[in-house]
Amino acid sequence: YNCKKKIIWVNNHYVYPDITAEEANPDMPESVKQLYNEAGLIYNKSPRAACALLRLAIDRLCNELGETDRDINKKIGALVEKGLSKTVQQALDVVRVVGNKAVHPGQIMYDVDDKGTATMLMHLLNIIVKSMITEPNEIDSLYQGLPESVRESIDKRDK
Repeated sequence: YNCKKKIIWVNNHYVYPDITAEEANPDMPESVKQLYNEAGLIYNKSPRAACALLRLAIDRLCNELGETDRDINKKIGALVEKGLSKTVQQALDVVRVVGNKAVHPGQIMYDVDDKGTATMLMHLLNIIVKSMITEPNEIDSLYQGLPESVRESIDKRDK
C-alpha cells in the first residue's frame, strides 16, 4: 500500500518482488562480492543456500587476504597469527560455523533456514570487510598523506 507497486503473496509467503539484503561493502573484493550478492538475492527464498554461499564468501575473502590453505579453519588461524583482532576472528568463525551447518547439518544452535540468520551473516561479512580492508586502507591513505620526511622518521623509530 505504501509504495503503490505490485507485491505478490502466496499462502502468507512473500513471493515478488525479490527483497534485496544489505548492500555489500564497496571495498569487498569482487570474487567475494559476487557470492555476497548472490546470497542477497536468494536469502528470502532459501536462507540455507544463502548461508552456504556466505561461508564460501568467507573462504574467498581469506584467499584474497593471502591465505591459500584448503581448510578455512586453518586460514582463519593463519590470519590470527598475523595479528587479526579477536573480534574479527570471532565474526569470521561465526560465519564459518553457521555456514558449515548449511552445508553439513550438525549440532549448531543457529537455524540456517531462518532469514534472520542469513541477514546476520551478511552483516557480519560487511563488518569483517570494513575491519580488514576498509579501515586499514583509510588509515594507510592518511599515513601516506604525511610528509615523506615524517614517514621516514617514523620508519627509523620503528626499526
